[in-house]
Amino acid sequence: RISPTVSPPPNRADAMAPAPLHRRRCLQQLGGAAAWLSATLAARQVQAAQDLDPRALGHLAPWPPGKARPELKALALDGQLRSLADYAGAPLILNFWASYCAPCRLEMAQFNRLLEQYRPQSLRVLAVNHGEMPARVLQFLQTVPFHGEALLDRSQTQLPAWGGIALPTSFVLDAQGQVRLWHVGEIDWLGPRAQAQLAAVLRG
Repeated sequence: RISPTVSPPPNRADAMAPAPLHRRRCLQQLGGAAAWLSATLAARQVQAAQDLDPRALGHLAPWPPGKARPELKALALDGQLRSLADYAGAPLILNFWASYCAPCRLEMAQFNRLLEQYRPQSLRVLAVNHGEMPARVLQFLQTVPFHGEALLDRSQTQLPAWGGIALPTSFVLDAQGQVRLWHVGEIDWLGPRAQAQLAAVLRG
């Protein structure tokens, strides 16, 4: 048997609250609902990525043979437009991230280690922020050190253009600009498997 739905009586304090206070409470409730929805969608995106290609979760996977390399259009923190041509001749890790993404935060420290480890091979790490305001990105970078180059994609078009459906998503390009490896989700970049794969790409 299904019980009829009965709406709870209005909160007397809310009913008597001044209009500005009532609006603030409504905005707070909407903010909480938006945060819950964002977390739910992120979880579903990760599950979708697992269903799409389990090989790409947990470790680097080969880029599909014959698949064209997408272009990159992003802004540097100084407002200058950046593309892959600006990094020609250097091996790259292209990482899509956001400040609200906990695994993204964890990867930043590992990217710093990689940049130090592979400095002789001229490795570059490009961290493309997915959709956030420059002020928020700068605030994040003040608390989470990152020694690579942070880029901005306010349009949120670059992640889907590269086939990404969740954050973080990363791509490894060789010095000739060819995509060699990719990964959806967090990865242990300092683990033996990822290290062996990176070393193979950097050897050319």
